[in-house]
Amino acid sequence: MKVPIVKSFVTRHRIWPLGFVFFCIASAGLVAFDVPPAAAQDAASKSAAGAQQAAPESKNTEPDAKSKWTQLSGKWEPCEFGGDGPIEITDKVIEVGYGDPLTGVRWKGSFPKDNYEVEIEARRTDGFDFFCALTFPVAETHCTLVLGGWGGGVTGLSNIDGYDASDNETTQFRAYDDDKWFRVRVRVDTKHITCWIDDKEIIQQEREGHEFGIRFEMDPCVPLGVAAYQCDAEYRNLRWRPLNQSSSTSDGAPIK
Repeated sequence: MKVPIVKSFVTRHRIWPLGFVFFCIASAGLVAFDVPPAAAQDAASKSAAGAQQAAPESKNTEPDAKSKWTQLSGKWEPCEFGGDGPIEITDKVIEVGYGDPLTGVRWKGSFPKDNYEVEIEARRTDGFDFFCALTFPVAETHCTLVLGGWGGGVTGLSNIDGYDASDNETTQFRAYDDDKWFRVRVRVDTKHITCWIDDKEIIQQEREGHEFGIRFEMDPCVPLGVAAYQCDAEYRNLRWRPLNQSSSTSDGAPIK
């Protein structure tokens, strides 16, 4: 196949004359390419101010100084998925046994719908799949943080825009050793859902422009619950705290 050759006429009469004209103009000083320092500083200031206006600081992303952790104890009950394994609930630890396929517990007390943090320590003692599927409120809906799903490694939020933890922008793969405690924290503020494992941030998901939900299997966990899939798991030190004093609870009760 032959490559067409640009005719010398075009080269001589269209490209080079234009380049030569601009060269002459620039050489004559008729076009100024330097911006005066004062104008540059003024433009930079306006640009910085515009950037600050376009990306305001997020509110409610840190707990108030007076916000203290409140232990979640005394009001846990079995989720009753059907096929649940054995469950033992004490003030110190909650043990859930191998289910067919799910076993879990839910909080039957009041709980915030927004602007809060919830924390739990979890470990898998036997099995191979997710040992901690933490379901929590996001305004009028819910979402689930899955640790160790789909064979033991998938981590992420279910669901975002209809996609579960194995197939959305939060999907990641992590190793979870049996008998090792992992401290899990979830923050729900007006801008983001943020998740940590052992104080290391693993997810920061924007809320604006997205729809959140849960898989239908997790319905028995709402408003707040934790479950394991075909494995033995333990949970302890479950607690929560408000991000500000205007947080409302899942049953409309004021936060005390």
